[in-house]
Amino acid sequence: MTENTPLYRTIADTLRREILSGGYVVGDPFPKEFDLCDRFSVSRHTIRSALSRLEQEGLLKRNKATGTVIRSTEPSAAFIQKLASVDDLLQYPVETRLDPKSLDDIKADEAVAEWFEAPVGTPLSCIRSVRSRIDDGMLLCWSEVYVRRKYAGVFDEVGKDTRPLYRIVQQLYEIEISRVEVELGSVLMMNPEAGFLMVEEGTPALRVLRRYYERDGSVFETSVSLHPQDRFNYKLTFSNEPADD
Repeated sequence: MTENTPLYRTIADTLRREILSGGYVVGDPFPKEFDLCDRFSVSRHTIRSALSRLEQEGLLKRNKATGTVIRSTEPSAAFIQKLASVDDLLQYPVETRLDPKSLDDIKADEAVAEWFEAPVGTPLSCIRSVRSRIDDGMLLCWSEVYVRRKYAGVFDEVGKDTRPLYRIVQQLYEIEISRVEVELGSVLMMNPEAGFLMVEEGTPALRVLRRYYERDGSVFETSVSLHPQDRFNYKLTFSNEPADD
């Protein structure tokens, strides 16, 4: 691990080793969140992030009523996402454009720092915008894109053409993208974002978090987009293949 590795990943690695070492059996209760907070001297948010990572790996099963238990003591086979290109991660039915609403220089809070695998307070720039379809003007999503401050010049190009922002960064700064991580979740739209998309506050929405990595392993951009129901179609193809050692 590097010195910039976020705490939740370091904690997840420690807990994973303990699970795989044979100290537990399937069905055993796992330590409670507040006990783990005390053990590692971190916030509950950090512990929840670590536990979510282990749950995604199939090692833990979390339930609000019964608590967290051991689901497996062996690493699971990996499902590998097959994509023709990075652009396949943006699967809008027609060409779209961004309408920028604001640009701010910020310092990463705990959540954003975890997205970038960087220390809290890391200087970043954030553009908030609305994405719409070119042909009929339909408002598709609210978008917040964060980039490292050294790439802030990209925002002068936003809205000038249909290229996604990560592609503009790549071309302007000659970045080689090594991988992209995507997380999907559900939220309720709140104002002012709901107002920009002309939907009622409380409307269900798909939340898509994308993280773009450079060849050196660092995250250069993170985007969070909120898509009101019925305005987004996401299709993935998976194959069951052995995970790399």
